[in-house]
Amino acid sequence: MLKITMILLSIALVAIPRHARADADVDKAKAVISAQIDKIKHGTLDDIRAQFTKRLRDRITQDIVDKAKKQADSVTIDELVASAARSGDGIKIKMKNGRTLTTLVQEDGEWRADTIWFK
Repeated sequence: MLKITMILLSIALVAIPRHARADADVDKAKAVISAQIDKIKHGTLDDIRAQFTKRLRDRITQDIVDKAKKQADSVTIDELVASAARSGDGIKIKMKNGRTLTTLVQEDGEWRADTIWFK
């Protein structure tokens, strides 16, 4: 029974159109980056640090956050997240200008940015 369930699940995953998976990646990326922007605007330094991978947290300073707050209202989520694609274990986010914004990776069950994209 378990084997049949696994086969059916595999078929279902393959049957999902590629563009639907890409749309889901973009939606996930927009949700994560929007939450990070909200934390930049309204959260504490610890709130913001929690949105990033553990290896980056000590590098995020109040000075960097203060500069980011000044710029947060001048960009839209569509400019920051124009596309997103699975890359290994993460989701690589590209901006409208074609540059990479960040890569999201799962850490402790949450999607977190693996670069300080708002410096």
